[in-house]
Amino acid sequence: MTEPKSHNRPKVIAAIPAYNEEKYIGTIVLKARQYVDEVIVVDDGSTDQTANVARLAGASVIHHQQNRGYGASVQTLLAEAKKRNPDVLVLLDADTQHNPDEIPDLITPVLAGSDLVIGSRERQRGNIPVYRHLGQRVLSHFSHILSGKKVVDSECGFRAFSPKAIAELKLRQQGMAISAETIAAAAEKGLNVTQIPVSAIYTEDGSTLKPVAHGLGNLTRIIAMISERRPLFFFGVSGIILIVFGFLAGIRVVNTLSATGEIATGTALISALLLIIGIFSILTGIILNTIKTKR
Repeated sequence: MTEPKSHNRPKVIAAIPAYNEEKYIGTIVLKARQYVDEVIVVDDGSTDQTANVARLAGASVIHHQQNRGYGASVQTLLAEAKKRNPDVLVLLDADTQHNPDEIPDLITPVLAGSDLVIGSRERQRGNIPVYRHLGQRVLSHFSHILSGKKVVDSECGFRAFSPKAIAELKLRQQGMAISAETIAAAAEKGLNVTQIPVSAIYTEDGSTLKPVAHGLGNLTRIIAMISERRPLFFFGVSGIILIVFGFLAGIRVVNTLSATGEIATGTALISALLLIIGIFSILTGIILNTIKTKR
């Protein structure tokens, strides 16, 4: 049942996806409760006491019977938020990376008119391991290609949503790529996206994911989304690259013919193959973009 809103202050809900975070979830919930009206935790098939600890700390807990992924948990939280009708939904991680004391910093821009507020850890990069920072930069670059929005730290999960964003965002990604998908979906809907600086706290056991494997998997999914959402760009750029290499190979064939009087058959075949695939790639992009535009 939807609770009535107070006319004196906005209703704020904190949402936390959690998987095997019994060590930290209680602290995160207790700290978040200082700034919000309710904390909702999605227990994503944890095999430890995450759900019990979260409940004891005062959170409402939603269970996934099995581990479905970060993206699936975010989708569950957004669906639950639609039922509860908050003025602001704040999303944060359960592994202590985000500081709940900064929740008011994310709430303020939403109340001022922003639809999606994204935390940026860029100013805290001295506290972020170098390999993580490089990975974040690469993923943010591809996220920019996907969405057309210049977001410095597209992977930061510390976010706030307006009622409009909660209602209009339709997300599909089951894994961590949902962070980039959210920005792309917000851009498509014309939502107001804002970035604010936040701190970053990393502990040796603070994450259940292997960062390198997670980053590569995330990048793969973002590239796949680029091919789906921006087919002309994806297949067009790929085709141009192939054509350039095909021409370079062709020039080498001509130079060899001029110097020796013989045709480098292997290189000539490679040149022709690259040129043909490149042309077909561009045509594929044009066709898919036409289909997408007419939908």
